[in-house]
Amino acid sequence: MQVIDPAAIAENYVSDLKSTLQALGRKIHVVGFIATEDKPSVAYANATKRVFHEAGFNYELRQVQRLQLEREIIAANEDPDVHGIFIYFPVFANQEDDYLRNLVHYSKDIEAGSLYWTRKLSANDRMATEEGGGKKALIPCTPLAIVKILDDIGEYGNGNRPISGKTLTIFNRSEVIGRPLAVMMSNDGANVYSFDENGPLRFVNGQPEETSIDRAQALAQSNMVITGVPNKAFHVNADEISEHAVCVNFSSEKNFAGAVSEKARVFVPRVGPMTVAMCMRNTIRLFGNFHQ
Repeated sequence: MQVIDPAAIAENYVSDLKSTLQALGRKIHVVGFIATEDKPSVAYANATKRVFHEAGFNYELRQVQRLQLEREIIAANEDPDVHGIFIYFPVFANQEDDYLRNLVHYSKDIEAGSLYWTRKLSANDRMATEEGGGKKALIPCTPLAIVKILDDIGEYGNGNRPISGKTLTIFNRSEVIGRPLAVMMSNDGANVYSFDENGPLRFVNGQPEETSIDRAQALAQSNMVITGVPNKAFHVNADEISEHAVCVNFSSEKNFAGAVSEKARVFVPRVGPMTVAMCMRNTIRLFGNFHQ
């Protein structure tokens, strides 16, 4: 059993990104909006601000009232001195949050959670714009962080379909993390079972299809199990997974029962530090694509 500390991996990425930023010779101005007292969101906002500042970004964290957020996003979209926008969710914890997420202009969408970027991912379109020009598309930060962690520890392979032949189970099908992750990993060759409160789907080559598989069957087959369920009552137990499984949790809750860390071949208890690093990576890519 190997327990992975994502902070150590993130430190190397941040160091490289800091060098890239210094080579640009420009200050990249990022605005983060927080309109909630949600403790995980506040902690994430403060951590993001600290790491961005330490790397050399001009990161401005703005506390706003949630009913003012729409107006603030529009103003930041129109401000040429703002190169990236970050929103800390949940705000309303309903479909209003989806509206706010998609209100951010794609050229400033650090998290790549808007439909512009998630549709490109679903289509396996690697270019940022139709004109091409070598400008690469963005990938949502947390899915990218998970893939980069797996790659760093030697669990992601090489080539166009680096995880071909592997079976994965993902508990989370949000439009921001779980679904993009299922799309990306199935495009990379995996057979992906995706679960949420509406039941299972199977993703093959980036496309979902109906499946009758249940949780027990999916977990028993899985080389990797990835969880992101924001519910203290949800747990994957050690007797449900293979002893050869790689287990990754990206929820702020502990989705794996304690014994999983002893049974799993590899256990990643959190991904937060790498998510922040990938947000920095996306910010630099946005600047190069649209603002330089």
